[in-house]
Amino acid sequence: MSHRFLTDPERFPALRGILRTRDLPGTGSYSHEILTPFQLTLMSIRANAPERNTLSIYAPGAWVRLPPLPPEESDGLPDMHFHNCYEFTYILEGSLYQLVNGKRFYYPAGSCCLMNRNTLHAEEDATDYTCVFLSLTQELVDRLKSWDRGFLFPREQDAVSNGILRFLESGRDNSAHRDFLDIVPQISQPEQERRVHSLLDALLRTLIDPQAGATYRLLELLARLVAVLGDETLYHVSRVTAETGVEELLMRRIDRILSERRGRISNRELAELLHYNGSYLGRIVKKHTGKSLFEYSMEFTMAEAAELLRKTGMPAAAIAAELRFTNHSHFYRLFKGRYGMTPSEYRRGAG
Repeated sequence: MSHRFLTDPERFPALRGILRTRDLPGTGSYSHEILTPFQLTLMSIRANAPERNTLSIYAPGAWVRLPPLPPEESDGLPDMHFHNCYEFTYILEGSLYQLVNGKRFYYPAGSCCLMNRNTLHAEEDATDYTCVFLSLTQELVDRLKSWDRGFLFPREQDAVSNGILRFLESGRDNSAHRDFLDIVPQISQPEQERRVHSLLDALLRTLIDPQAGATYRLLELLARLVAVLGDETLYHVSRVTAETGVEELLMRRIDRILSERRGRISNRELAELLHYNGSYLGRIVKKHTGKSLFEYSMEFTMAEAAELLRKTGMPAAAIAAELRFTNHSHFYRLFKGRYGMTPSEYRRGAG
């Protein structure tokens, strides 16, 4: 399936005034420009049934549903393109591979990425997925940021002062950056639906049926979405540059998960969270740290144990139980192997 043809105003006149595409001679890629401050696109891809693919674009004052590209016209190649806008890609169902800067990144349901302007990328159609694209021009980002001059509550300022808004602000000063944000949930699917899907649904309803104050409603919903996705207790947010490799990004995710779980996670659980083969993740950890996943995870666990010994009066046995050790002798051996002393000796030295 070719997104290039699906978003071609010459092919689909209903798109005129909403977006424009331009081929970049000699590159095999194209630019994709939105002509309204904000657009929401719903896309559903069925890799083995292209006749079931759907794509709908919603913008202020416009709603266009496009037919799927006939299979015989598809060359099977991903369409490398860049935008004149910032683009959130949120995966509702299935899983999606994004090609960015010559690298392939995996996004399961619930995850999200935020492309900078002019970042060359493409969505692969090799898997089944349904996703939402939120496209924001610099004009809309400026309006969103200008709200902080009129905030009445300190909490409002705190909610939008996060890595996502800083990323959007930095793009204004240098639109030549070829980077993006990797946004991975650390909350359950029901919690994602409550916090994120509800906002996406409200954005869609506002575009379809704009009432008085719809512009302010749209800005409010976007501000709330930025606040949720940028909340470090809810989502992992990593900035990925042209130099960042897939393995480096995975190591960032692994480090973050091990830190949050205090090292207490199995290879199988980690594989399920990251949607990668457990053996592959183990090889990445070994390559980057020289340690097995268990050895590396125990560094986080023992560091947590040491902190509890320093900062609390919990008995060593209680700390072992807190860190999910059923065999306390095993815990003591690991701790001594890490620090060269027993938990009791460590506590006396720390005091």
